[in-house]
Amino acid sequence: MDEATGLLSEMSRKASTPDTVTYSTLMRGFFQVGRPHDAQKLFKEMCNYGPLPNLMTYSIVLDGLCKHGHLDEAFKLLKAMQERKIEPHSFIYTILIQGMCNFGKLEAARELFSYLLVKGIQPTVVTYTVMISGLLKEGLSIEACELFRKMEVDGCLPDSCTYNVIIQGFLRNGDTSNAVQLIKEMVGRGFSADLSTFQMLLDLESGDEIISRFMRGSSQGRK
Repeated sequence: MDEATGLLSEMSRKASTPDTVTYSTLMRGFFQVGRPHDAQKLFKEMCNYGPLPNLMTYSIVLDGLCKHGHLDEAFKLLKAMQERKIEPHSFIYTILIQGMCNFGKLEAARELFSYLLVKGIQPTVVTYTVMISGLLKEGLSIEACELFRKMEVDGCLPDSCTYNVIIQGFLRNGDTSNAVQLIKEMVGRGFSADLSTFQMLLDLESGDEIISRFMRGSSQGRK
């Protein structure tokens, strides 16, 4: 990363302005190696002297800030986007919702999710899955299941990832009965369990039987 930063400085000295992709790539690199403050410093430099950040740049910085727990800074950046009349897409809000869920800010995540609906921004399957995962993480299985059913009513079909997330959540919370029902539903829709789901099933006393039924159902679904 230091070599890359040196190259950026060299470009600036030669009056060769780094483009948006160069800045964005460097910022992503700083976040990945655990240097969020350097990424923020570079972002400020970009805003002051370089090309204006685009939606991709904002998403990289927001994602990095959220993953490092700098949620206040992330929301300041969201406000700056809105002031620049850059309307955040649903994936931007998804990044923020996931960040809040990961750091125990479930109520704030709920509020932001509700804000999307009020603003008429359609949450994607990823947004729903992230919110469902956050609810399950806090042991709120009933609310998670209600949201899981609501997403389809709202015209957003769950995918394989959504099913695996909610099944794993039910298993973690000891709700084997609902987990088994969802496995049947998942198989009926042609989706498959991932390795984590299989491992959690194997850890159950009746896991072998459930997996055997799952495999039979999958086999019949392919005929």
